[in-house]
Amino acid sequence: MDRVAGVNRAGVDPFGVNPPGVNPAGAHSLEAQALLDATVDAVILIDHRGSMQVFNRAAERLFGYGAAETLGRNVSMLMTERDRDQHDGYLTRYLRTGVAHIIGLGREVQARRKDGSVFPALLSVGRIGSDPPRFVGFIQDMTLRQQALAALERERERANRYLEAAQTMLVGLDAELHVTMINRKGCEVLGRDEAALLGTSWPETVVPAGQRARLRAELDALLQQHPRQPRDFECPVLTAEGATRQIVWRCVVIEDAQGAVGGVLCSGDDVTDSRRAEQEVREARERIMHVSRLATMGEMASGISHELNQPLAAIATYAQAGTRLLALADPDIAEVREALQQIAEQALRAGEIIRRLRSLVRNRSTSREWVDLNEVIRELEPLTRADARASDVRVVLVLDPALPRAHLDPIQMQQVVLNLLRNGIDAVQSLPSGQREVHIRTHGSPAGQLQIQVLDNGAGVPEALRAQLFTPFLTTKPHGTGLGLAISRSIVEAHRGRLEFQPNEPRGAVFTVTLPGEMAGG
Repeated sequence: MDRVAGVNRAGVDPFGVNPPGVNPAGAHSLEAQALLDATVDAVILIDHRGSMQVFNRAAERLFGYGAAETLGRNVSMLMTERDRDQHDGYLTRYLRTGVAHIIGLGREVQARRKDGSVFPALLSVGRIGSDPPRFVGFIQDMTLRQQALAALERERERANRYLEAAQTMLVGLDAELHVTMINRKGCEVLGRDEAALLGTSWPETVVPAGQRARLRAELDALLQQHPRQPRDFECPVLTAEGATRQIVWRCVVIEDAQGAVGGVLCSGDDVTDSRRAEQEVREARERIMHVSRLATMGEMASGISHELNQPLAAIATYAQAGTRLLALADPDIAEVREALQQIAEQALRAGEIIRRLRSLVRNRSTSREWVDLNEVIRELEPLTRADARASDVRVVLVLDPALPRAHLDPIQMQQVVLNLLRNGIDAVQSLPSGQREVHIRTHGSPAGQLQIQVLDNGAGVPEALRAQLFTPFLTTKPHGTGLGLAISRSIVEAHRGRLEFQPNEPRGAVFTVTLPGEMAGG
């Protein structure tokens, strides 16, 4: 056999590219050989009996045979047992019937190398000539491709398992917001089948009508922003039963290799139950605060009663005086007018005490507003004056006039100040009369924060109790609830502030409420 694998022993050009009279070693034969050697596919030419006539270099590399080992032998030597016994029958049937099963088509087969190893191959067969015909086969090793496909399938299966195991909703949308993918958790939350959701408009199918425009605005902003960043927002969904579930979403843009927008991938956490629990906790906390305010008012009842008795007694006195003046034969109208004026002023005084008392003890939801913090503290004066007087305590207000307005719940902040003031009044009872003082101060900190300080000159807090000072139900009062400081701290922390204790010098205690600077303004 000549080393030119494209020429058989008889010197005949197997592809029939040489015209009659041209030497096979001439230009056309060399061109055909160059083509065979250049192709990366294995090329094998067989006659109508299945004997190999051409075995190119790529075939030698692929199968491990030299051309000399294959030419003249049946091509079935390159096949596995599954195809080897049937090959000649396939060829005979085609020559008899002309019905192609492989010829002109491509299919995957199993091929065998010289060392006996088997590999997947893509075989394409074509017919050359007609009497008798020959057949040329092009063979590609599919090992790497099948390994890549298997690896891709494994990754796809792993990704699907991740999707199914995820405890968050995962939703894929195309650029028109139609559903392209949804995981098991998403179907569970919505109470819908995946098949019923795929291809549908997400806003029109699962989003409440009043929220659709907002959802589209959020996703439009996501698609238009550059550089691409995830977008977080909250938007409810409707279940198949018509229930609303509150979902916190985090969405990212999906891009193709060219950077074009292919759609959106969103993960969603169902926060419905946690939001409901948070609401229940808020309501329970507000009920406890209400009970605490009632308890504080109960402790102050004697002083408040005395404070109300004063204007009521004055009203009665001035009314009696006015009656006597009018009973005179020549009443002094000016004195009557003065008595009536005093009655009106004392009635307003009593009414203000009752108004402040009602605002503190009524059960109400949290309501924040822009207020003057100094004025919030001054409004407590009618309620604390009599209590302080009855305890022979001097309450001193030192309020910073430059304090900015603050965004807070005024009733809750009054409850904090009232709790701290009541503790201060109790703490100074051991001092001699005339030495008992509680100071309330407001000022701004260098960091731009707002501060309220309540200072007393009492006995202070024992070292052993300081670590547990804000623990609920801890009290040193015979009839105390132990909730005042704990509730005060929770109120302050709900305003993103802090309540702290430190000893006063030379004696007593200092409680400091610090509110964040961003609460100031307005």
